[in-house]
Amino acid sequence: MFYVREDDTYVVRFEDGEVFPGRFLEFLSARELTSGSFIGIGAMKRTTIAFFDTGTKEYLDRELDEQMEVLAIVGNVALHAGKPLVHAHIVLGRSDYSVVGGHLREGIVRPTLELTLRAGSEPLQRAVDPKYGLPALELKEHF
Repeated sequence: MFYVREDDTYVVRFEDGEVFPGRFLEFLSARELTSGSFIGIGAMKRTTIAFFDTGTKEYLDRELDEQMEVLAIVGNVALHAGKPLVHAHIVLGRSDYSVVGGHLREGIVRPTLELTLRAGSEPLQRAVDPKYGLPALELKEHF
């Protein structure tokens, strides 16, 4: 992984074979980054995505063992149970130009993944939402 930093923004390039979000979590921990948002593009050779079923309150996972373009990856970082948690959604393009997407569980980069991370100035926290059992952002202001 390579990166460059300017003020609160990091541009990160993952190398072939690195696993997202595992490698990203190592990067965040090493720099003590506890909040932020990110966007990116690239490609992956194997990906696990998920869809959250609000009726069963469970994720339905789907493994995709094929080379695909990362048309968009968006997400955020916050603390959950004292550790950084990456919440990411992804849109993937297949070789037949169809697309698939969902909540990103894990992906193996091939050949690269490029992210732009804007680090937050204050730590964000997640707490389990009682209605759905998901780790939701715990924010103070209500509108």
